[in-house]
Amino acid sequence: MNCFDSYCRQIIRPPRRQYMISDLGPKIRFLQTKAIVRVDFVFESRNIQLNASYFLTKAQTHRCMIYLHGNASCRLEGIRYAEILASWDINLCVLDFAACGMSKGDHITMGVYESQDVIELMKYIEINFGKVDEFMLWGRSMGAVTALLLTDYQKIRTYIIDSAFSEFRQLLQDIGNRQFGVFSFILYLAIPILRRKIINQAQFDINLLNPIDKLKQIIPNKKFFFVAGKSDTLISYQYTLKLYENCLMPKKLDICEGDHNSNRPSTTLQRIIEFINEANDFKSNQEYQFKIEPYFKFQYPQSSEEEEELKLQIQLSEIKTPQTKQQFISS
Repeated sequence: MNCFDSYCRQIIRPPRRQYMISDLGPKIRFLQTKAIVRVDFVFESRNIQLNASYFLTKAQTHRCMIYLHGNASCRLEGIRYAEILASWDINLCVLDFAACGMSKGDHITMGVYESQDVIELMKYIEINFGKVDEFMLWGRSMGAVTALLLTDYQKIRTYIIDSAFSEFRQLLQDIGNRQFGVFSFILYLAIPILRRKIINQAQFDINLLNPIDKLKQIIPNKKFFFVAGKSDTLISYQYTLKLYENCLMPKKLDICEGDHNSNRPSTTLQRIIEFINEANDFKSNQEYQFKIEPYFKFQYPQSSEEEEELKLQIQLSEIKTPQTKQQFISS
């Protein structure tokens, strides 16, 4: 039984990613004269305290991209996109899922209950930062599955789906084939035992974890961008192809160089940014502008001397100032 317990822990209790709050970077950073302010907060979902960070821009509209990290990861995974999104007046929210990073909780559920937590996060954002003009989800691996499970949630319009599986039980069988070869039937026979253990410990059924089913419907005002790495040996890009082929809503596909954890190439990021910004027309959001005003009560740097003084005041370790949006994508 120890073998089953170990395999079960790999699924629902992977190693918790440890990091310091300083790893989140500066509280305030600049793109030329545009400020990005990071607000850290704790919200509650399922009686679990979850940690998140919101990167605010002083924009006329309130567009929110929520980045959903993968298994055994944390909110640090998505921070790399804060500045490129801010250059297009899009706020980025990153969170530690339950049992990940600094959040409380005992188990992950491969997207099942994480999708509920995302809904609570969206409610928190609108209450505290103002009505959102557009919610978007950018998920990777487990985070991508979480996003797919929210396909029918009306507040979300745009989905970036990176390295998702289509059916969890099929993924387990494929992993068994790779690990055990001709003896893979052992894992196949063990899946019912594993399923019962997961139900008892984490209260979700792996037989029902089939995100592909969410795409076999037509929901107005939804669009999907599917991404995967050609060299991914954990979740093959073939799963992404299957998801793409079964999606009945507007969609695009990018099978790029890299593996499961690789940074995506600049050409892929450029395509994603173009996809996000297709046909957007939002009116000025005065509620958002009013609610975020207190976070921007500081002087913008006008000279190198003033910039150095501001660095000392807010203890910045670095201020990045890409000259153009394209330059940042290429960096």
